[in-house]
Amino acid sequence: MGLFSKKTKELVYDTAECEKKKALMRKMFDEAVPESGSYTILHATETTSKFQRGFVYDTNTTTFYHYILGYRPADGQVVLVQIDRDLTQHSEAVFLDMEAITSVSYEPKYTQACLQYRKGYGSFGEILDIGDTGSKTMYGIPDTVQAQEREAFLDFLETMRSRLEEAGHKQEKWKR
Repeated sequence: MGLFSKKTKELVYDTAECEKKKALMRKMFDEAVPESGSYTILHATETTSKFQRGFVYDTNTTTFYHYILGYRPADGQVVLVQIDRDLTQHSEAVFLDMEAITSVSYEPKYTQACLQYRKGYGSFGEILDIGDTGSKTMYGIPDTVQAQEREAFLDFLETMRSRLEEAGHKQEKWKR
């Protein structure tokens, strides 16, 4: 190891707690989505940042939104259910308009999946962090490790990309 090289730390998490949270997320998803058994789910996080210049000092505020992301490979449907960090409350289901999606990409360095809407739709798209969190996380739901679920979702996204390419939409490079 050199002077400036950094050894990556292995993620520390409790396997039993992780499985408990996955079961709780499934229960919450079942409450919010009709025909929920046909969906595969995983945890996703979305962030927004707001920078404001002040008279004395500037402020930067970052907000974290936690979702249960459900997808159905049979018809390509994607649904988001917003949850709180403690997994006690959830919102109503928001079904993404899959007809408006024109581009799908994935950034493995940040574990972000991006579903981009067509121009003039009113929103850019959904940039979802589908990474893992350990037991000492400060920003996400602790103990949510989902390597198998993430790989299955990336397979779904690759299938979606091929459908979009067949429909004539140009796709960015795909890294996995």
